[in-house]
Amino acid sequence: MAATVLPRQGKGGTSKAVRLRRQLPNFLFILPHLLLFVVFLAWPIFRGVQISLYDWKIMLPFEQQKFIGLNNFQALLNDRLWWTVLNVTVRFTLMTLVLNTIFPLLVAVALKQAFRGRDFFRTVFFAASILSVSAVAIIAGRVWDPYRGILNYFIVDVFNGPRILWLGTAATALPALSITTVWWTFGFPMLAFLTALQNIPEQIYEAAKIDGAGPWETFTRITIPLLTPTLLFVISTQFIGQMQMFGQAYTLTGGGPGNETRTVMIYLFDTAWKFFRIGYASAMAVLIAIVMIVVTRIWFAIFSNRFEY
Repeated sequence: MAATVLPRQGKGGTSKAVRLRRQLPNFLFILPHLLLFVVFLAWPIFRGVQISLYDWKIMLPFEQQKFIGLNNFQALLNDRLWWTVLNVTVRFTLMTLVLNTIFPLLVAVALKQAFRGRDFFRTVFFAASILSVSAVAIIAGRVWDPYRGILNYFIVDVFNGPRILWLGTAATALPALSITTVWWTFGFPMLAFLTALQNIPEQIYEAAKIDGAGPWETFTRITIPLLTPTLLFVISTQFIGQMQMFGQAYTLTGGGPGNETRTVMIYLFDTAWKFFRIGYASAMAVLIAIVMIVVTRIWFAIFSNRFEY
């Protein structure tokens, strides 16, 4: 009796159905996150881009909104205040990025060593990261206040120096906000560097020591190259976070003196919720998002030849 041979196509179809059924639990696991991503990220991004193309009136339904195309973007590129606040934001970001990369790295290297009280110092350095921006503003206000602040107390009353208006002078307001932000957000990059340092095998350092490498050579030729992926992560996240700085400047200086600490986010907030130019504010959000995407892509291009993804 001849054996019956099943068609290959049917067998393949059955196998594909079995594989799909086995993968179904995985899809169910990611479904909640996918729904949250669509509702709270993808959809708002789409709507933001859409609104930027309209002269959006907040009380009108969508069908009555006036479509103006790229006029908001054209007006924004000719807006002198936009370029002013963008310049302020970039300067603040660069200052904070440099400080909040170098110092956390050095502190992480120190806290990796074994010494008494190491866990205490790790907790102290990370503690400020859990504070809200309102708490940070209250603490920073007690430091930078020109008359009752602790900093001017030592400068004026102890060392008989000049009284400095830290947040009221163009030369010092933005650096003061940058230092405040570094103190507040110091813990996260420090923790990232510390975790990466603990994953470097000690045998590499022992071999370098046997070869006669000193602390500086070990740091620059072993530690830094092996930390390249973490450096990319810290630099990228710090850049994206600091470009969106809002709370520190809004609560401590209100964007002053003049426009010296007026960031893109403060300008966007005022445009949207004080003057109700929603379409114009959305165009700002789209442009600043494009800037962050392009610069972050440049970071990846710079670091891409130093490690494999």
